[in-house]
Amino acid sequence: MNIGLMIATERTKANLSTKKLAEAVGCSSRAIEYWEAGKRKISFEYADKIFKALGKTITIGVKNNEQ
Repeated sequence: MNIGLMIATERTKANLSTKKLAEAVGCSSRAIEYWEAGKRKISFEYADKIFKALGKTITIGVKNNEQ
């Protein structure tokens, strides 16, 4: 699953519009739409802000105990 799809799925589960999520994160709703559609790359900073706003955490890569 790509990050845009993860954002869209979690935003929908949280019953948030792109506008409400954008307000919580401090970006435009257009940016949320671009990231969800995969039209623009998202920075780690904004990905972190979005998932925190959604009450979720993501792990990138493999944890040491899973190698």
